[in-house]
Amino acid sequence: MNNDFLQKFIFEHIPVRGCLVRLAQSWLEVRLRARPDADATELLGQAICASAVLGSSIKFEGTVSLQLQTSGSLRFLLGQCSHEHKVRGIARKNSAAKGGLDLMIDPVLSINLEPESGGASYQGIVSMNDGSLARALELYFEQSEQLETRLWLAVNDQSCAAFMLQRMPGEHLDQDDFVRLSHLAATMTDQELHHTVPEQLLHLLFNEDTVRLFDAQEVQFGCKCSQQRVAGVLQSLGKSEMESLLQEQGRVEVNCEYCGKDYLFDHVDIASLFSDPAVTIKGSAELH
Repeated sequence: MNNDFLQKFIFEHIPVRGCLVRLAQSWLEVRLRARPDADATELLGQAICASAVLGSSIKFEGTVSLQLQTSGSLRFLLGQCSHEHKVRGIARKNSAAKGGLDLMIDPVLSINLEPESGGASYQGIVSMNDGSLARALELYFEQSEQLETRLWLAVNDQSCAAFMLQRMPGEHLDQDDFVRLSHLAATMTDQELHHTVPEQLLHLLFNEDTVRLFDAQEVQFGCKCSQQRVAGVLQSLGKSEMESLLQEQGRVEVNCEYCGKDYLFDHVDIASLFSDPAVTIKGSAELH
């Protein structure tokens, strides 16, 4: 089995569904590029896995993003997954933070659904005052979707993982059943969540229930950046700003924080960009 996957399952006689996510190589690639501080690493891994869990249920082509902003030493954190199960993420520290400042102060967590080809985006905001991303997302589902949900997240240096149980929409569920399944899932250790084969894990947790496990879907690191997207950002900054940068530096260079790719624009590129905004700029690109 690929070490980076998400796998859905349902209970045959109980209207509850679930999802298991495990990331190894993609988690390594996110960490190599994002280079999060030690105190933010676990939270970044949780956000990446949680975005993949949420992305497993979207019904459109687009991305799911978990965005955390705080007034503490962690200024901004983002975990994102596309409908193609490509993940990426970043964690930014507060440059003005002094030693001893808490990691998170007044955290605000937003869940963003962004269609790939236009259409209305959606943003939901939920409290994260207790510092738990899993609890905040459970609250989001209960308040915004009226779906009882339980989520477990585990992160270490080698991998990150997530396990979700959720009541199926539009179905009557005996509350005792969901409580029982949640209690059983809560006996799972981090070691089991990281390493136990999915079929064995579900049998270990729910051996008295019939569970249907669907085929695993590959997850991998991936970035949405492109020359065209960067050109659009430069257009939005305005011609005078670009000309000022050209005068100072001789070229305009944009670095993607997610994947490390550099996009370079010279005088000809910038002139073409603003003389005909519909033209796709073909500036050079380098990879770190």
